[in-house]
Amino acid sequence: MELAAAALGSLLPKLGTLLSDEYKLQKGVRGEIRFLQAEMESMQAALNRASKLPAHQIDELNKIWVRDLKELVYDIEDSVDAFKVRVDNDPEHAKAHSFRRFFDRTIGLLTKAKSRHHIADDIQDIKRRIDEVSKRKERYNSLGVGVPQPDTVDIDPRMPSLYQDAAKLVGIDGPTQKLIDLLTRVEGVKKQKLRVVSIVGVGGLGKTTIANSVYERLRGQFESHAFVSVSLKPDMKQILSSILRQVSKDKCTNAGEKDRDELLRSIRDFLVNKRYLIVIDDVWNVEAWEIIKCALIDKNVGSRVIVTTRKMDVAKFSSMDGELYELDRLSEKDSRRLLCKRIFSEDVGIHSDLEEVTMKILKKCGGIPLAIITIASMLASMPRTKYEWYGVHNSMGSGLETDKTLDKMRNILHLSYNELPFYLKPCLLYLSMFPEDFEIRINDLVRLWLAEGFIYGKQGSNLYDIGEKYFNELVNRSMIQLVEINEFGVAKTCRVHDMILDLIISLSTQENFAIILDGSHLKSTMHGIRRISLHDKVDGNREDSKEEQIILPTTVSISHARSLVVFGNAVQLMPHLSWFSVLRVLCLKNVPSKVIHPKDLGSLHHLRYLELGGEVEPGLLEGIGNLKLLKTLDLWGPSIKELPTSIVELQGLEHLIMDEFTGLKLPDGIGNLTSLQELSGLDVNNSPSTLTELGKLTELRTLAIKGLGENESYMKTFLQSLSNLGNLRTLEFYDGSGGGLYIYRALKGTFQPSLRCHGGFRPSLSYPACPSGSMC
Repeated sequence: MELAAAALGSLLPKLGTLLSDEYKLQKGVRGEIRFLQAEMESMQAALNRASKLPAHQIDELNKIWVRDLKELVYDIEDSVDAFKVRVDNDPEHAKAHSFRRFFDRTIGLLTKAKSRHHIADDIQDIKRRIDEVSKRKERYNSLGVGVPQPDTVDIDPRMPSLYQDAAKLVGIDGPTQKLIDLLTRVEGVKKQKLRVVSIVGVGGLGKTTIANSVYERLRGQFESHAFVSVSLKPDMKQILSSILRQVSKDKCTNAGEKDRDELLRSIRDFLVNKRYLIVIDDVWNVEAWEIIKCALIDKNVGSRVIVTTRKMDVAKFSSMDGELYELDRLSEKDSRRLLCKRIFSEDVGIHSDLEEVTMKILKKCGGIPLAIITIASMLASMPRTKYEWYGVHNSMGSGLETDKTLDKMRNILHLSYNELPFYLKPCLLYLSMFPEDFEIRINDLVRLWLAEGFIYGKQGSNLYDIGEKYFNELVNRSMIQLVEINEFGVAKTCRVHDMILDLIISLSTQENFAIILDGSHLKSTMHGIRRISLHDKVDGNREDSKEEQIILPTTVSISHARSLVVFGNAVQLMPHLSWFSVLRVLCLKNVPSKVIHPKDLGSLHHLRYLELGGEVEPGLLEGIGNLKLLKTLDLWGPSIKELPTSIVELQGLEHLIMDEFTGLKLPDGIGNLTSLQELSGLDVNNSPSTLTELGKLTELRTLAIKGLGENESYMKTFLQSLSNLGNLRTLEFYDGSGGGLYIYRALKGTFQPSLRCHGGFRPSLSYPACPSGSMC
């Protein structure tokens, strides 16, 4: 229900823009749009009212009505977007007083007339569909409900410590010491060979946290060490590549080019005559362990391996010496401390009025840390009253006090999902598009939400800032885990716990929100698919996959899909881009094949987000000037050496992100990109003329640049442009080798330098004054 409300929140502003003078619609069509606007506002009010009802009061008829309404809203928005694209593509850049300009203008007017007639036909069809939907539900009260905007939201300072500062985590000291004792115990001949210790326990119990705590404490005692996650559907080539890079201390730079057997041999070569510590996290089956075991040398004196798993048979099989540690649930005392730490920051006492209900809630959590943190995060966002907390308790069902099965845990996690505001639910479900244990760059995630239209705010507000607030809310509710936090305390990457991922994948499928494929035949109960994520096959070797492609049932259409995200070799499964008529997001991550024709890419007029990572056709961006709605262009990999001149036509582009090591050449005219908020990976050696145009990019908030130390004139020109960049927040300098990083942070034009020098680069210039009046 909240997904339908979120979709309406994105549509209503667009209907308003159609009524502006810019589109000069016929009087009758404007009246029809006002009718749609009123209907949609009434629907939104009805949805908001219904969403406050307990789940048991929403019958199947209402659920069907909401499902149909959501699909209808999507289709209305697609129709509006298609109309705007047809009209906005009116060419007006031909030379003045030329026949060509006259001819193009004439053709353009005819095209606009056809477009306006077309949208009138679309509206008539939509009205018929509204009547059909409405017949299944009584008419709505005419009460328009605005979209609530969250106040400023920072990541709760209590949250990072729950995932990062293992020494302060509740209940971790005892299990950590027991595991260290198992690993360091000396027992005669056992010291002379590899020892494997398995940690086994139910999901959410904290196996990974404890293994990581031990790893951080002991790894300095070993010559080589590595930590890898396996997951339910392991990519063995990627896992072995990660082990090789870690045990070789990044000396092996071509790990990704090796096949599985070569990786196994290379790992063994690096481990010869070395004491090593390796953590193999989240092993689901014996087969995965057997492959990894082939890389281990079992006669190395004092070497140790830690395996975590939720399956007893895997734990017993992997523990070659019979060393097995079954992790217990938290005690009542530690459960209480963990809940209090999340809600009250410190181990303080609970108010007497809440004592009874708190203990009942903890009993249902069954000592499972993930359940306690999730419920506590929800309670932290609610009033601290007995009434509210008993509402949570009564919604938890039988809980986990006697049953630790996945279904019981899912019920608790589902409760936390149900309590999310409607605008956060599509944002969380979008995370189902990423593979298990995948580290997601937070900036990328927010930009993806923007491209999908999940984020909306008052006119004049910065949507990216609102998206960051959404992200922080999800972190504070323990739905997203922080992974990497840089030295400035800024979160860089995140992921979701595999149990939460399992839940949101299930919900995504039920809601027809997204379909995740890994080479299997597509199965869907819906006629239209809105989002597709293609994951690589689990074996990591796909030489046999070149002829594969998605097999679609005849009743399923992907023409209305809005997102297509592709990982690695799964690019071989990708449908032809000509099948997608309203695609907003095209994201290719680490693809090894050149499978997209430039003409196909240039026809995606609705595209807002384009990420090309890996091997792609060098001329793929030839038609990028056609993508007038593009907001984000993210390029990394060796294939693309320069950007076409047509990119300067994208005056709505907000984020241009390039691989800092590739050093793309930019065309003249970058100063035309007046909406640009982020420019990363700029190499002034390849694009020196861009320096003089930077001053025109007055909306710029983030700039990452390299090569300024190569030429004294570069720095002078840069500083002249810098004085115009009053919105700049983050400025990163890379030296000529890419090793040195200089960061200046500023808010609203007041530069506050924070400097780190590495790589031998030292400014030798006498700098003019910065906008703050201080010397850089």
